[in-house]
Amino acid sequence: MAIQKKKTEEKKTEEKKQEVKHEIKVTRAKELDKCIMFDMEVNGVTIYGCNYRELERKDGSGSFVKIGFPSKKGKDDKYYNEVYFPVSDDDIATMEKQIEALI
Repeated sequence: MAIQKKKTEEKKTEEKKQEVKHEIKVTRAKELDKCIMFDMEVNGVTIYGCNYRELERKDGSGSFVKIGFPSKKGKDDKYYNEVYFPVSDDDIATMEKQIEALI
């Protein structure tokens, strides 16, 4: 027997996902060969060792930005994020402006 959610509960969770706003402050940034390493503070929590990369699409249709979070190798030889939060386009734009100011 499966547990069924009420439709009103599903709508509430969808609304909460859209309302999330992050207060982001990039505290340190350093440009390397293939990426930019940076530290940031998100809603009062400091995250060290993030990376910013601009990658090309395989089909050559343009590029996109990838924010990497600090990760650790598990016992199964796969890497897992130690910290994560959903990053919106507005969050990326905020990070880009602050990184440019620090570099």
